[in-house]
Amino acid sequence: MHLRHLGSYCERIFKKGGYLMFFPALVGLLGLVGVAVFFWVHNGPGSGRPFGNRVAAHIGIPKNVFYVLLENGVEGSSRELLASLQRSKLGLEEAGFKLGPALGRGLARLERRFGTQDSYDRAKPIVARLVAAAEEQ
Repeated sequence: MHLRHLGSYCERIFKKGGYLMFFPALVGLLGLVGVAVFFWVHNGPGSGRPFGNRVAAHIGIPKNVFYVLLENGVEGSSRELLASLQRSKLGLEEAGFKLGPALGRGLARLERRFGTQDSYDRAKPIVARLVAAAEEQ
C-alpha cells in the first residue's frame, strides 16, 4: 500500500460505521470470556472443589468448616491439594485419611488463634479419627 492511500484507509476505519464501532462489543465479549474462564478454573471440575465437597460430605464435616480447616492446615493451595488427590483416583475414605493431618493442623491453628468454637468442637472427633487412621497407614 502506498503512503498516499494510507490516509484514506485510516479515514474509512475511523469513520462512524467503520471497524472501530465493533471495538466496545469485542472488549465486552473478551471480558465475559475472561470472567467465565476465571470461574471455570476456580470452581470447575479440575479445581478440586467438587471433590472436596464430596469428601466433606463423606466424612461428615460441613463444607464451610472443612474448607476453613483445610486452608489453615495446608502449606500452599488447598485446591491444588484436592485436585491432586482427585487426579490420583483416591476414594473418598482414603482422601479423608490423607487430609486428616492437614485438618488437624488447621483445627489446632484456629483454636490457638480464636479459642474454642462450637462448629470446630463438633468436627474434633471426626478430625481425630482421621488423624489416627492416617497415622496407622
